[in-house]
Amino acid sequence: MDHPELRLFSRSAGTSKALVFIDGFLSENKDRRNNLLSALNYAGWHHSIYHLWWEASSKSSAFGMDYHKCKIRAKSIGKEYLQSLIESEITEQNISLLAHSLGARVAFDGIDNWKGNQHSIENVIFLSGAVRRDSSKNWGYVADKIKGKLINVYSYDDSTLKKWFKIAELGNACGRKPIKEYHPKIINEDATYFLGKDHNLSKPLEYLPELVRKGLWCM
Repeated sequence: MDHPELRLFSRSAGTSKALVFIDGFLSENKDRRNNLLSALNYAGWHHSIYHLWWEASSKSSAFGMDYHKCKIRAKSIGKEYLQSLIESEITEQNISLLAHSLGARVAFDGIDNWKGNQHSIENVIFLSGAVRRDSSKNWGYVADKIKGKLINVYSYDDSTLKKWFKIAELGNACGRKPIKEYHPKIINEDATYFLGKDHNLSKPLEYLPELVRKGLWCM
C-alpha cells in the first residue's frame, strides 16, 4: 500500500464527533474491526469510528533491522496524510485519535503539523506508544493543539519497548514511561499492573473503560 487510507468502521447519525484509530506496524494485515468496535462500545463511545490503514514497511519486523525505516514512514504518514485524509473524508468536526505503538508516532507528527481549522482535535490517547518521551519531542507544542487531553497509557514492563525501542532510539518510549514534559493537557496513566509485559493491542483496548471510569476520558 503506497498511500494510507481512512476506512469507515461505524457511523453514528447526528453526531459531530468521530474517532480515528491508528494502528502500529503493518496495520493493513490486521483485521481490527470487531475488537476495536467491541472495546469502544464497552467504554461508552457511541460516535463514528474510522481506521487509518497504513503500511509501516515492506520487510520483517518493526522492532528489528528495519525499525528506522518504519519510523520514517510513520512520520511521513502523519505529516503528509493525516490531516488531509481527515479533512477530505470525515464530515464530523471534532476528531479524537486513538493510536497504538508506532501509530502514536503517526498521530504525534500529524498533530505537530496540524494547520487547518476545518476540523479540531478533541482528545488523543496513546496506547503503548512508540514515541520518545523526552525533550527531543516538543510535547507541549503538540498538546497546545488539542482541545481536550493527551492521555498516555504506559507500562514499565512492556517487553517490546524495553528491549527493541530502547536499543533503536537510545532512550525510552512514552509507552513505557511517563512523558517528561509537564503540561496541563498531558495525562500520564500508569497501567503496568494491567498491561504487564504485553505490547499487543488487545490488552490496551481492554483498558479504555478504566480511563472513562477515572474521568480521564470524557466522551
